[in-house]
Amino acid sequence: MNPETHESKIDVRIIVNGLDVAQVISKAVNNIQLENDYNIIVSSIIPTVEVNIVKKVANGADILLIGGYGHDETFNILYNELKTDFNHIGLFDYNNIIIEDESIDYKLAEKEILNSIIKSTLSYSLNLINIHTLENKLMKVTHNYNNLLDDYNQLIKEQDVLTQENKELREDIDEVKADFSAFKSRYDDIYSKDILEIFNLNDLWQDVFRQELEDEERIVIATDRFRPDDIIVGQGFIAAQSKQKAIEWLNIVRTALIFVDDNSDDLKKELSKEEEEKPPEVIDDYEIPNNFENFWD
Repeated sequence: MNPETHESKIDVRIIVNGLDVAQVISKAVNNIQLENDYNIIVSSIIPTVEVNIVKKVANGADILLIGGYGHDETFNILYNELKTDFNHIGLFDYNNIIIEDESIDYKLAEKEILNSIIKSTLSYSLNLINIHTLENKLMKVTHNYNNLLDDYNQLIKEQDVLTQENKELREDIDEVKADFSAFKSRYDDIYSKDILEIFNLNDLWQDVFRQELEDEERIVIATDRFRPDDIIVGQGFIAAQSKQKAIEWLNIVRTALIFVDDNSDDLKKELSKEEEEKPPEVIDDYEIPNNFENFWD
């Protein structure tokens, strides 16, 4: 038989308790022409009720007919062993084929085979409907599962990205911590150092002395010569530990300027007198005396 044709037909297998019954069943099957008339094939007639043998031969059948005297113990045992979600099991009832002298009637056997198959086929069709329903449910579950799997894989990818970003952030944090630690070590004693404040020289001079600063250069020169602690003057600014310190230094410089300006003639005379009393000397290098009279020249 063509395998493709076999797959398109309903596969029936009949289990009986002996060879004598199997022979009768085989003859009856041939007489009723199930394949041509009903698109059904009886692929096997199994002449044993041994469970292990029956399992091997019956595997894959659409319909299994189990011979027995009603739903007796043999039928129940085989039913429990052979029933699956993909087959149907029917009864081939010996009571319907045995006549008064305990012999088997072929015509009754043909009728019983046909009736049993019809009953089982109807039940099998209902079973197929249930199977299709289950298949539809399975397809939906599979679809949902695939969607969940896609979502899960997407989450895994996002987790990998976040993990990498978190790693980079941790590295950045460690780098910032290292920079901060180095900065802290470098400037840890910043509060113990003297920090200079910067003031506009001209503005401060006007605020303190109520007059314009006319000769900034002389203040710069005086500051550079005397080098007071924590006082810097230049570029139009004065730097000091505080505004009060800056004012104190400007007062000193201003007083010196006034003194030099007011006594410049006397200082020149005094210097001339000292020079006359001393014999002239020939020197290679001439140093300007460190006094107020020539300090600004």
